[in-house]
Amino acid sequence: MGEAVTTTQIASLVRRWFDQAQQASGPILPDGWFGGRPYDNIFLLEDVEVVDDMLMIHLSEDTTLSVARPRRGYVENSELVLEDFDHATLRWKHYGGSEYHEKHFDSGQVRLAPPVGMTVTVE
Repeated sequence: MGEAVTTTQIASLVRRWFDQAQQASGPILPDGWFGGRPYDNIFLLEDVEVVDDMLMIHLSEDTTLSVARPRRGYVENSELVLEDFDHATLRWKHYGGSEYHEKHFDSGQVRLAPPVGMTVTVE
């Protein structure tokens, strides 16, 4: 299992992971599954960018995962794992809503899971 250590390397890992998985369930945040139920939310990757030392993962459904200074990114059991960051924020709108909501985390892991039964191996 290789570990990406720069924000740019982690952005590349995110792209390669989505190239194989095509979609992500979750995210699995430090306080549990987003929305509360496993595999209840499915997202497509819209874009990944690095702004200064901020990893911005733009997902479908007007959802963004921002990770400040991620130092570790890897694939474990087919899940994409981001950890050892300064701060992570998930920003989303409820279906049909117009207001953004945010969850903030200063530690822990953020994971994205592939579709059930899919194996993802990213080198």
